[in-house]
Amino acid sequence: MAELPEIELFKQKLQRMVLGKKLGGLRLQNAKGELLSEAGGLAEDALQGKEISDIHRYGTQIFCELDRREILALQLGGELTMELERGPATEEAGESRAGLELAINAHLRLRLQGTQLGTRLRLLDETSDVDFLTKLGPDPLLVPAEGLAQLRESLARRRSALRNVLLDDSFVTGIGPIWADEILFQARLRPDRLVPSLSEEERERFLAQIPQVLQRALRSQAKLPLLPKTFLTRHREDGHCPSCGGALASVVVGGKAALFCPACQI
Repeated sequence: MAELPEIELFKQKLQRMVLGKKLGGLRLQNAKGELLSEAGGLAEDALQGKEISDIHRYGTQIFCELDRREILALQLGGELTMELERGPATEEAGESRAGLELAINAHLRLRLQGTQLGTRLRLLDETSDVDFLTKLGPDPLLVPAEGLAQLRESLARRRSALRNVLLDDSFVTGIGPIWADEILFQARLRPDRLVPSLSEEERERFLAQIPQVLQRALRSQAKLPLLPKTFLTRHREDGHCPSCGGALASVVVGGKAALFCPACQI
């Protein structure tokens, strides 16, 4: 599962390893291991020889500037694994699972495995339609903790459950189920609490935890052993609350299961 902290860390890795390097061939195969002719409408050689001149991120989108003229947009959120591997590009169709592979110079490969791979690439220029970006809310890793005014105004218009709000890209972009559960645990609020039921203090506590949790996850390299022992995420497997020691519970919110502590979250 690729969520905001993991994607930011991957962007940082790309910045260290691929800036100034040139792209090679692009390969996409389906779940049967069969090679497809196009990925995101791009032919195998569409990116050949283009230099990566800069890299940016907004939400789950990573933007690779090519030859300072075009931008390759990669949508990395959701059920996806991302790897930057050393070694030459694969020459033949491989194992029977969907995968997208982009060669970088002669000895690096960007590999994505997961769902909807054919729609995760967009090659943008100055004439491209970027409406998909205008619909996104603030990136919580780019908004300082004291700059929550936009989120405060947006929250005031919401009527749904808190977990649904966090997973809505028009509110904040890039948060998935793992970090949504963590934000709500640190805010001591149930995932199924409706926004109108919150007191003013609870609203501020909820908003403050959004950047705080994600920044702490980033500092911990999004690795379970490095996360604070007070984080729910470290206890998803053992099923016990890090605060009270009681059993964690699951509740369905918006058709999806959310993990929480019924004693500590109200």
